[in-house]
Amino acid sequence: MQKTSSDFSKFLAMDCDRLDFIQDYLYKRDVDSVVMPIDGKNHIYVKFPSSQYNPLFKIKTVLAHYDRIGIGANDNSAAVFCLLEWAVRLSKEKDFHNIRLVFTDGEELSEEGVSSQGAYALAQLFKKLSIVDDDIFVFDSIGRGTIPVICESSFPSRLPEAFLKKYQALESRAIRILKAATGKWFKLPAGFSDNAGFLANGIPAVAITMLPSTEIDLYSQKLLETKVTNYDIIRNSEEIKPFFPKTWKMFHTQDDNIENLDDRAFPIMEKILDNLRLLKAVAERK
Repeated sequence: MQKTSSDFSKFLAMDCDRLDFIQDYLYKRDVDSVVMPIDGKNHIYVKFPSSQYNPLFKIKTVLAHYDRIGIGANDNSAAVFCLLEWAVRLSKEKDFHNIRLVFTDGEELSEEGVSSQGAYALAQLFKKLSIVDDDIFVFDSIGRGTIPVICESSFPSRLPEAFLKKYQALESRAIRILKAATGKWFKLPAGFSDNAGFLANGIPAVAITMLPSTEIDLYSQKLLETKVTNYDIIRNSEEIKPFFPKTWKMFHTQDDNIENLDDRAFPIMEKILDNLRLLKAVAERK
């Protein structure tokens, strides 16, 4: 991906119908997709040939929200566009990849509570269909910096041991693909993305973002000093606030624009996605 591409500029335009844009982009490149309307949100499911799935291995569900507040160049247009390009590459694969790709709607409503998030109702559908054993990877705000970050989740106490075991195994696989891409990665307390809706339904999901190394250094050092790990406390702390990543402060403001994206992030994202394509975990036997 190049942030200067004309297609990406059209996607960022304030009058862009992003649902139509995504489907049209895929259609023009011979990739099918369908709209999944659920509870007033319109998710987009990318249809790959059945020959690209092998039931012996886990399905890897990949999510990125296409709704936005304001310009939303990083949150979350950059990830969506990288995944669009990836979908075109995947569609031409001769071997299986086991990718289930969904562009989600309604992530930005999550400030009203997780049950209002589009991914929450999507996760409920997954449970209804007994789709609970996928590896679920959420990509959000990957357009700045060169260091991939796993968003550290704060779980309530007394969660079932089976859930924690599955989440830890999923996180280990996520770390593997990040390390293979750059040799560097970080795990930091961060706000929830579409992983929130799945976690709230008891389905493990890991969220991956990107940050500049300088922002990580300041933020992580302050967290070590204060020993605070709960994100809700962190974002309201006057002591930590000056050290909060600048990238995250840009969300939902006019600063989340194309000029503040970093071209170095996109080749790294491409490597992460290629590693994800190659990742194979044996499916659980029923």
